[in-house]
Amino acid sequence: MDKIFEKYIDKDYKLFQEKLIPNSNILGIRAKDLSLIAKEYIKNNDYSLFDKELFYHEEKMVYMLMLSHIRDMKLVYDKLDKLIPQIDNWAICDSLNHLKKIRNNRELFHGLIDKYKNSKNEFEVRFVLDMYLFHYMDSMYLNEIYNTLKNIHLDAYYSNMGAAWLLSECYIRYPKETYVFLKEANLSDFVINKAISKVNDSFRVDDESKGNLKLLRRK
Repeated sequence: MDKIFEKYIDKDYKLFQEKLIPNSNILGIRAKDLSLIAKEYIKNNDYSLFDKELFYHEEKMVYMLMLSHIRDMKLVYDKLDKLIPQIDNWAICDSLNHLKKIRNNRELFHGLIDKYKNSKNEFEVRFVLDMYLFHYMDSMYLNEIYNTLKNIHLDAYYSNMGAAWLLSECYIRYPKETYVFLKEANLSDFVINKAISKVNDSFRVDDESKGNLKLLRRK
């Protein structure tokens, strides 16, 4: 771990984070400070973190945040590909949302979806689902999303939660198509019920639609 991380460590926050992100090596650094660290690396043209073995959760988060500042998309692709096998929690997967430039380079980054969509690793699966959620959520990819959900390896908590989140967002944006998919899909009761629950928590769906969707709940 580089010394730059040490001055931002908050022991109380570490205890809080360890409850939210189990089974990861946590230092205890707040999100705003992780952003400062990433910007410091970029400001100093220091990309050494990309070539180090990453042990702590915060190192991986800074790595991801640094990618959001890089304009060379081929470099971002290569370094993101290097990070994916090191992902060990949901928070790093979900930080993909910071990589806004993927949305303008979807043909390139689709290669990472193709590479990992057959994985049996819980967080590599979550990575694929998050890629669709944050960067490929439009009508052009809707059928592909459905097909991926039907075939991707879903046998762990965080991958199942990722599938439910993706499904709920599909319904919110494409209710008719996704209603049919939910009705017919051979997915686990957990994923279907959790997706429906997430839709019912949304302010973007009317009460009548929520009522109809509840009828699809699995017993």
